[in-house]
Amino acid sequence: MKNLLTREEIIALIREIDRLGRSSIEGDEFDRKLEKLHSRLESGVLDPSITNYIYLEMPELTPEEIADRALAYKPIILPDESRR
Repeated sequence: MKNLLTREEIIALIREIDRLGRSSIEGDEFDRKLEKLHSRLESGVLDPSITNYIYLEMPELTPEEIADRALAYKPIILPDESRR
């Protein structure tokens, strides 16, 4: 199982992504920092749509609401066919 982030950690990463997007950093440095933040966020939550919520739902959703939505996600667990 993944090492999952807490709600507070998710909110902090979302805020950091938002701050980075508003910063004056450009080019390769921006890309590296953004990729690092995305990677930490995507590997720390089960919801595969977490970054979509940030870019498609903000500012309508707050970082707290995005974190709650991501934490509410329940993956579909298929039965293990090898046990039949």
